[in-house]
Amino acid sequence: MNSSGTLMSKDVLRRFFSDINKKSDQVINVALALYFATGLVLATFYDTYSIAIGVGTLCLVSYYGTKAMLPNSDLYRYVLAVVLGVFAAQYIYQMHGMFEMHFIFFVGSALLIAYQNWKLQIPLILFIVVHHGTFAYLQFTGLKEVYFTQMEFMDLSTFIIHAAVATTIIFINGFWAFLFERRTKSDGQNRSQLEHQLSNIKNNIQFADEISGGNLDSQVKMDENDLLGKSLLQMRTNLIDANRRERLEKYVTQGVATIGEILRKNTDNVDRLADELIREIVKYTNSNQGGMFLLETEENQDQYLRLASCYAYDRKKFMDKKLGIGESLVGQCFLEKDIILLTQVPKDYVKITSGLGLATPACVLLIPVMANDQVTGVIELASFEKYDESAMEFLRKASEAIATSIISAQTTEHIKTLLNDSQQRAEELRAQEEEMRQNMEELTATQEEMIRKSVETENRIKAINESGIASIEFNLDGTILEANQSFLDLMGYTLGEIQGRHHSIFTLPHYASTEEYRKFWEDLRNGIPRPGEFHRVTKSGKKIYIKGSYSILRDHHGNPVRVMKLATDITSMMVQQEELNQNMKSLNVIQGQVQNNRAEMQSTLNAINESLAVIEFNPQGEVLYANTNFLNLMGYKLDEIIGKHHRMFVGQTEQTSERYAKFWKDLADGQTLKGEFNRIHKKGEIIRIRGNYSPIKNHNDQVEKIIKIAYEVEEDIIPERLRREMSAF
Repeated sequence: MNSSGTLMSKDVLRRFFSDINKKSDQVINVALALYFATGLVLATFYDTYSIAIGVGTLCLVSYYGTKAMLPNSDLYRYVLAVVLGVFAAQYIYQMHGMFEMHFIFFVGSALLIAYQNWKLQIPLILFIVVHHGTFAYLQFTGLKEVYFTQMEFMDLSTFIIHAAVATTIIFINGFWAFLFERRTKSDGQNRSQLEHQLSNIKNNIQFADEISGGNLDSQVKMDENDLLGKSLLQMRTNLIDANRRERLEKYVTQGVATIGEILRKNTDNVDRLADELIREIVKYTNSNQGGMFLLETEENQDQYLRLASCYAYDRKKFMDKKLGIGESLVGQCFLEKDIILLTQVPKDYVKITSGLGLATPACVLLIPVMANDQVTGVIELASFEKYDESAMEFLRKASEAIATSIISAQTTEHIKTLLNDSQQRAEELRAQEEEMRQNMEELTATQEEMIRKSVETENRIKAINESGIASIEFNLDGTILEANQSFLDLMGYTLGEIQGRHHSIFTLPHYASTEEYRKFWEDLRNGIPRPGEFHRVTKSGKKIYIKGSYSILRDHHGNPVRVMKLATDITSMMVQQEELNQNMKSLNVIQGQVQNNRAEMQSTLNAINESLAVIEFNPQGEVLYANTNFLNLMGYKLDEIIGKHHRMFVGQTEQTSERYAKFWKDLADGQTLKGEFNRIHKKGEIIRIRGNYSPIKNHNDQVEKIIKIAYEVEEDIIPERLRREMSAF
């Protein structure tokens, strides 16, 4: 761990022990109060109040005084160890040497464990040794009023055994304090590491957010052991490089496309073409002035370079200038067929007119207009600023396109002059030349796209390897070629152990000889990808599940050449899936049982509803529902009784009786009532019915409604089965 992590660990440990000491101090406050009170209680036996109050007060003053004067020191805890020993010695004296009082020393030793500092046991054991040795010697030499033990005599062996047992117990307590202290330090160390890791993760997330937001210039301080942070920094560097390359390619592509458009529009006039080209080139490269020299041939076949166009500060310059081949830097550039870049321009070479007058440019660039090793002219540019890499690349490619176009234009003009009678053939030739030019542009664009895709592919492969996805490559017969570290870690191999061996080492032995496995590799050889979830075996024989795809890598003809597998470990997910499937099976069985019970219950309810009179009330006795049998029995329609009270079916005397009030109170309390009842028909006739009033409760055990199931006594011919079912309700 780095130094910052170590400091954090010390802070956490200090905070841990500070909390422990505070809690322990609270326990000791209670313990000391009990110690002082115990001394007062023991004083009642032999009238030792002066000892209890004097020694007890001195102990408390020593402890709390030290703590108050040195609150940030550990000294008060060592004073506490002696104070607990003094209290024990006080009790022994107060009880005139009662042997049981010696155990108070062990109580004090146990209390000191709370501080998780084994060194606190040392002052206590030293006090015990001094106390026991001194007082035992004084008592057995005959000194009166020195109480160490109630025994008349203690020989040396008994004293040594007594001291050894006490020392052993205190040593055990000290050992426990040591173990607690070590565990606390371990917890603090773990917490420190966790906090440090969380800090790194927070920084990485913030850095990743900046990158995802397009801020590639964002700076972040990374821990030297933070592998993820280093990966993010490397990714940021790659993105910056890719962005720079993309801007360069975009600048060059757009510029070449613009030049191409000018070339397409001005193929019939070389001078106008030169004007348009030099104007666009000067503007696009931010030059201050420029000129285009084109190769011309005199009647005597002598060649020279003519200034076809000159452009400066957004204006065309009308100048007539001729240079011989090899004359000046322009002629030298023509002969050497290479770019000439001057960054230290002679004072008299060229002047640029500016607002401050004539000035020498900082940079002069000469580019041969050349295609297929044939030079057709020279472009000369001058600027106060140096030309960067993107401008140089643009001018190289633009000069090739210009040379091709000029050659094409010159050839076209020559053909027009010589072949006026072959217009049709000339048109076809121009079409072919146009197609050739477009093909060249498409070829250039294709090449640039291939370069871009190659870079993207390399970055993707690197990202896959850094992301933890397992990757391995095979030839078409299943022989292992390459594997990344994630795959090797997953399967437990090194690359040397698997390279050149067959894929079957990762499968169960019986599966490698099956028809399914043979068909698997036959499909891959035929170019058929095989995605899915697979059961594989690691080097140690452990069975794992992986999810991924066996993908086909093809050559430029589209033929399969290799197989690449990308996969992730889904063993834990598959184990959970199997448990889930088992739970679903159990759930389906339970659901089937519930549905069967529900169907049986519904059948029973239908039978009751078809055979008996059923009516429902709320706990207040108001009608909620009644079936047809009940309505027919009582002579009512449903809308005549809904919302009305049950008393409409009983006589006037019954309605006001205490028995009727208790009847509805018992039902509201959840009590079921059975029997035969006299009820009043709509016509006023008395009907004798037999049935049950059954309260129905909700999930909170509260009565929600009351169902009455009944039949007329005179028609007591209901089947025994339905009678039992009615009794169940």
